[in-house]
Amino acid sequence: MSTLHARDLRKDYGSGDSRVEALGGVSLELATGEFVAVVGPSGCGKSTLLHLCGGMDRASAGTVAVEGVALADLDDDALTRLRRDRVGFVFQFFNLLPTLTLAENIALPLLLAGTVPADAKARARDVAEHVGLGHRLAHYPAQVSGGELQRAAVARAVIHRPALLIADEPTGNLDTDTGQHVLEVLRALNRETRVAVLLATHDPIIAGAAGRLLRLRDGIEVPAGDPVPAGLGSGPGAPSEEEVGAGR
Repeated sequence: MSTLHARDLRKDYGSGDSRVEALGGVSLELATGEFVAVVGPSGCGKSTLLHLCGGMDRASAGTVAVEGVALADLDDDALTRLRRDRVGFVFQFFNLLPTLTLAENIALPLLLAGTVPADAKARARDVAEHVGLGHRLAHYPAQVSGGELQRAAVARAVIHRPALLIADEPTGNLDTDTGQHVLEVLRALNRETRVAVLLATHDPIIAGAAGRLLRLRDGIEVPAGDPVPAGLGSGPGAPSEEEVGAGR
């Protein structure tokens, strides 16, 4: 059974003359432990696709299933539980609560799910050590670097051992070296826990680390033989079009 199965996903905003098609029929499947990067220029539908696959938004048409559970069959409460239990989210701007320490931020999903506080704290400490944050747990978000904030966000996203990790431009707000470190954290978690990762990025180096690419342009998938969509960037160290297309 696939971790994620999405078929012919479509998403429209507005209606009539103001209708905008954000996604025009995209299909995607992720196996357990797979790492897929979604690439393409701004406005191509990357975030929309991730939000639909993670159950943060509902599709206008098409189907999404996480571990065989069709999201369209779930009411809002059941969908919230599925996101809480089986999906982790990492965003570009961290979304940590400033009044909580990193330890409290990381433990928050378990506490909201009713985990005994002592057990949630112990699990948060273990996950923080795994992503290199054990020495920062008592600090507040304003007291640490951007890379440490994102590592805390990653730890929070995986503390409940999700089947699917959704990462929307997780390195987009970081410098190159820091972004590379966060990428290594994501790759290590993918290898060691077999969590399926669906990541959106503009960065060709980040994209090149994925096992497979899904290319979007104007809300539709670009066939593998077509040119890499604009917006992936260029420069020293960036992979060639052939390397990006091969997922290297």
